[in-house]
Amino acid sequence: MLTDVKALFGAWTQAIGTVIAAVADTPSEALTPEQINDLGLYGNALQATGNGLLADTNAFGSLNQIGNAIQATGNTIIVGALALPWEENVEQNLIIKGNLFQAAGGSVSFNEDLKEDVSTAALYAVIGDFLQVVGNGIQAYAAIADFIVDDDEEFINAVGSWIQATGAVLSALSVLKSYTSSITEESDADPLVSED
Repeated sequence: MLTDVKALFGAWTQAIGTVIAAVADTPSEALTPEQINDLGLYGNALQATGNGLLADTNAFGSLNQIGNAIQATGNTIIVGALALPWEENVEQNLIIKGNLFQAAGGSVSFNEDLKEDVSTAALYAVIGDFLQVVGNGIQAYAAIADFIVDDDEEFINAVGSWIQATGAVLSALSVLKSYTSSITEESDADPLVSED
């Protein structure tokens, strides 16, 4: 039961962090560059925490544990890129690598999700992990494009970030659905409930 609660907390921590990072990645004149940087930093720190908690709840050596650990590593790389005073080129390279790590980790988890029995929770997990992979891939592409041409990469990055956020929320809903199903099954099997 404690593991289920930790997984639920981790999934929603990751989802909230992803939404915060998506807000940071959305072009806005209402936020200063410092505020945007801080939101990106906090969002990725929450994602790393959530992915770390999820990895800790997965079976040792499972693809889900490996995938969540790789995603946490990607978020940590981005936190380092945003928190430390790097030159712009170094920061951009770290952000590219961080997004690619997240995409790779999501791909590993996606492969594990495909093995699950058919259920609403499994469907949310498959779609959620797939969207996170696509979103991270788009964000990495946008960061690479920023080196080549100064055009629409901010918009592309925002689209990728919101796709990732949508996937993270779906993945969190998958964990919530699994958790509520296990609670229902436990209460149905409660021997203290007598039948008249």
